[in-house]
Amino acid sequence: MDPWDRGGAMEGVELQVRPGHGAFNPGTSRYPLSLDQRAAQAMNLTQAKTQLEAKLKSINGFYASPHSEGHTEPPHCKRCNGKKLRIAEAYYDFYVSYAPWNSNRLDLKDELEKKFNDPQGPQLERMHEIFQIVLREHVKNDLCTPQKTDDDNTYNYKQRAADMFDRGVSSNDILEFYVDAQFQTSDQNTADFITAMQEAVTPEQRAQAYTNYYCKPLPDDPPQVRNFKSKYARMFEQLIPHDEVVDAMRKEAEETQHSKVSALRDNLGALQMGHSAHLKAKARKAEKDQRMHDRDSSPRYVSCSLEKCPLEIDITRDETVECLVCDWLENKGGRRGRFYYCSIEDAQADFDEHERHEHQCSMGDRCIYYPEVGPAGESRHDGTELCGICYDCEDNDLTSYFCSDECYKHNLELHQEEVHYGRDIPNTATHLDPFEPAKDLEIM
Repeated sequence: MDPWDRGGAMEGVELQVRPGHGAFNPGTSRYPLSLDQRAAQAMNLTQAKTQLEAKLKSINGFYASPHSEGHTEPPHCKRCNGKKLRIAEAYYDFYVSYAPWNSNRLDLKDELEKKFNDPQGPQLERMHEIFQIVLREHVKNDLCTPQKTDDDNTYNYKQRAADMFDRGVSSNDILEFYVDAQFQTSDQNTADFITAMQEAVTPEQRAQAYTNYYCKPLPDDPPQVRNFKSKYARMFEQLIPHDEVVDAMRKEAEETQHSKVSALRDNLGALQMGHSAHLKAKARKAEKDQRMHDRDSSPRYVSCSLEKCPLEIDITRDETVECLVCDWLENKGGRRGRFYYCSIEDAQADFDEHERHEHQCSMGDRCIYYPEVGPAGESRHDGTELCGICYDCEDNDLTSYFCSDECYKHNLELHQEEVHYGRDIPNTATHLDPFEPAKDLEIM
């Protein structure tokens, strides 16, 4: 076939498309390429190839129309020579811009330019040959460059593939061997990932393949691992680049492991024996009972919680005014203390300020009612609002106060990531442990 009549067929370019390579920058890329680099190259190449084919189709269409010059005797036919030059220019621009030029073989780029500017006219066949040489070397370097993390099987099939490139085996045969070797040496999860990546066309499809490979939940995953996978699955779904997500996953895993090792070293004696949930519950109950006993049997005077009030209160008398929510939180294991007032009027005068400082939702400015401290309504003045604390945190000696069940449910995943994750707190609760005033206290 006359190379000048190929039009947009681009024979021999299949090798570029199949392994997923495209535009290549030798100044910033190192072999082997990352998945993000391969995806970007594939996208760039697809766009460039479409533009080239459209340009070739336009050239052939023009010279097939009555608008072009008529034929004259070769080799001086302006029509034929003009068509050849424009086709060569289209290929030359494509090869210079999108061929994966290796900085170690710039002689090939110089030769491409010489063949394009040949005094006898562009040597298109040789230009195609140079492009295929450059492409073949690029694919060899990407597929066959060993890494420190390669196991023996991977290292061996990379070496065999490199030898096949050196012996001139066809590119299609090498790629077929390479993919088969990957399947034969991979577990089922990795084999499924390879298949999914070969079939993926859109960023969303690639993101789903990444999620299935890195973040697929397993029945025996502990809560910390489930939270870890869920967090990074959402990042893949947001189409954050693969390399960025995997680097973050690796960094967090290493930091978590280091933190665990340090904790084990510092607390080895206590951790060797441990405490069952039953024993911890008994200890919390004993502590609560002791606090209640201290409250009932320890006569003491405290200052009125209204800052500008100078009076002291004998809290052992029958009638005292105190904040029900703070009393409840103290009984639940909170450490902020109780707040007493010398009169109902002082309690009402201090209500807004006290709410803002002592009843702040755990979510801070991410509370759904922020900048308010909780849902509006007069019920907040009698202490009957539906506030509460996280059951899961409570079971692990932690007090996480929420202004309402609605805010808790809205921010549940965020709360689990920020508080549960890293403390090995299981994610089991779906609603709050609701506020309930002590039975010996009367709501005024």
